Amino acid sequence: MQRSRAAFYNRRRMPQQGQMAEATDRETVICRAIEVIGDGKEAMRWLGTPVPALGYATPISLLATLEGQTAVLNVLTQLEHGVL
Repeated sequence: MQRSRAAFYNRRRMPQQGQMAEATDRETVICRAIEVIGDGKEAMRWLGTPVPALGYATPISLLATLEGQTAVLNVLTQLEHGVL
């Protein structure tokens, strides 16, 4: 069975199952930041600003891992409840 060249290249471009989940999780964290902060522009600014509760890392830099996403979500929850 021979695949067409287009099918081969399209398959390579499609994200793998784990990559799709990671992208979705990052989107979820970003949407949560917008929800908590209340403004998309301000949320994006916050995501790029070093946060003391995250060891002075920028939230956006932590979104590549599940642990980082969880840490950012925890900080957002604390912000939402007035703890930070």
